[in-house]
Amino acid sequence: MAHSRQSGFSLVEVAIAAAIFMALVVVISTLAVTGTDAQELGRRISKMTEIAQDVTDDLRLEMVSASRLYGNDVEGQELLSLLDLTEAPASIASTRLPTVDLDGPFRQDTSGDEITGNAALFSYLAWRDRYRCASGTDYIVDVYRLSHYYLSDQGQGPVAGSRGGLDLVHFVSEPLADGAAIDNIASTVDRDEVARHLLTGTPDIDGRSRDPIQVVWLRSAPPNAVGTLRQIDDDGSLSDTVLPGTDRPVGWSILPRENPVRGILEYRRASVATNFDLEAPGISRFALRDDASGYPHGLEVQIIGPSVARQLLWHLVLIDPLRKGPPAWSQVQTIIASRDR
Repeated sequence: MAHSRQSGFSLVEVAIAAAIFMALVVVISTLAVTGTDAQELGRRISKMTEIAQDVTDDLRLEMVSASRLYGNDVEGQELLSLLDLTEAPASIASTRLPTVDLDGPFRQDTSGDEITGNAALFSYLAWRDRYRCASGTDYIVDVYRLSHYYLSDQGQGPVAGSRGGLDLVHFVSEPLADGAAIDNIASTVDRDEVARHLLTGTPDIDGRSRDPIQVVWLRSAPPNAVGTLRQIDDDGSLSDTVLPGTDRPVGWSILPRENPVRGILEYRRASVATNFDLEAPGISRFALRDDASGYPHGLEVQIIGPSVARQLLWHLVLIDPLRKGPPAWSQVQTIIASRDR
């Protein structure tokens, strides 16, 4: 009599196969998640690097035409106080312009000999206006803007245990005409005509129309001295005081090019690294770190050299404020040559 045979898997074999299968699933899933996380981290690091480079490139383009770099002295502080920042984000309490070092190299600060700042203020040539008066005489007037970079709180500001919390604000001023060039126009009639041309923004000798200019500026005079800033009146004359009824606040102030002034990082979902961002290296590379006052954070500025060969050191550290995952950060350090005319 023939006997039938039955074949199959035992319960133990099925359990072992299932365990191996689940282990493979876990391994493959882990590798997939790790690969996705690594890809996302790489994307965020690339984004921080791109933003840091863009900000630095914008600074470099402005400083190609820089006419004066201001430091942490009376002149710099007085000029800084004239900027109308009422509609701009407030600067952090530890904001400090760098101290200009005429002789030394870029270096780390030592106690009692600090030159590093965490803000920058300079003027640059915006355009050169050439105008032909009715008399047939051509006149050239340089037009400047002031540029100010500083840190402001982002959200609740820097907090221990949290990433980021600082925005970078870029204040660009209204156009300021070179007061010395206007004063050097011997003809009163021509001088008034040139001033009216600047005030109304009529076409220059090449047919180009520029932004109207309300203020002339004697760059070499003390910022708070009478006559350093003068208002162009409708008839082309210049007033040492702000006239009532104009759109300019009573009392001298230098208005922003655009209002309100906004930070340039928050809408990009980036932040300047703070003293509390231990994951982002490069904090306090040059300045003496002070966590109590929050200084310098991820922006350090130094200015060295004589007026004919000024150099600005710019060290910026950015971090992605995303609370999840490994931190994505980037730092850029560059030296920009300039002249202090």
